Amino acid sequence: MRDRWESLQALVGLADNFVSADPSARLRDVVHELDERAAAQHAPKVEGVTLASLHAAKGLEWDCVFMVGCSDGLIPVSMAQGPEAIQEERRLMYVGLTRARRELRLSWSGARNPGGRASRRPSRFLDEAASILGDGARSAGRAVGGGSGGRSGRAGKPAKVAKSSKCRGCGQDLVTGATRKVGRCKDCPPTYDEATFNALVGWRLEVAGQAKVAAYLVFTDATLTAIAEMRPANQGELAMISGVGARKLERYGDDVLAVMGGADPLEVAEKRSAVTKLANNGPL
Repeated sequence: MRDRWESLQALVGLADNFVSADPSARLRDVVHELDERAAAQHAPKVEGVTLASLHAAKGLEWDCVFMVGCSDGLIPVSMAQGPEAIQEERRLMYVGLTRARRELRLSWSGARNPGGRASRRPSRFLDEAASILGDGARSAGRAVGGGSGGRSGRAGKPAKVAKSSKCRGCGQDLVTGATRKVGRCKDCPPTYDEATFNALVGWRLEVAGQAKVAAYLVFTDATLTAIAEMRPANQGELAMISGVGARKLERYGDDVLAVMGGADPLEVAEKRSAVTKLANNGPL
């Protein structure tokens, strides 16, 4: 209803301006003007913001354009695989960049959620314009701090450098957190032993059931996949896997290594449950 009202107000404003410029104008002249604007895709101006996808913006222009989400995984979208698909994404980026008549602003987020891990990188398509936009627009070897990149982190600490990651199977750039965690793209087949992965899943399910928490709170699927593929032999190697922090290493490290070593996952989980009860209740 509001959109219809604003559109009608825009038509009224256009008619007033047209008649003010030419007092002799009649209704047919106003209709002719509207027809010409429709043919030229020049809609009457409305006070507000136009939200449009890159596809919908083709052929249109605005005085000021804000392009948000200019990060790898969004543009090019993570589902774009192969040179042709990447080139199509590049053409879409060009469409967005050329929609502004006077002012263009680009933005990207280092993390998906506020306060989250800043693992996202600017779109690789911005690399060629880094001399204009600054080093913060580079997709590889950039400083992760703020949304514009290149600045120091909290409390004046030096900003961390996001390392580029490639699939160990095909060498393609990994642009999502899940693919970087397991070290391969979604198109390459898994390299883990299926029995080992299933054992880890069974152990996690049992532990989560005993603790009455969701299974992903023990370890996410991506973390279990990374563990199964990287086959850690000790806690040091296990700690190097993304998703295995100090707290989880202390709580579950021995169990995971035992399951990786071939121990029965249910027995390992039951042993953990018995030890937890003993610690809570004290010796008999």
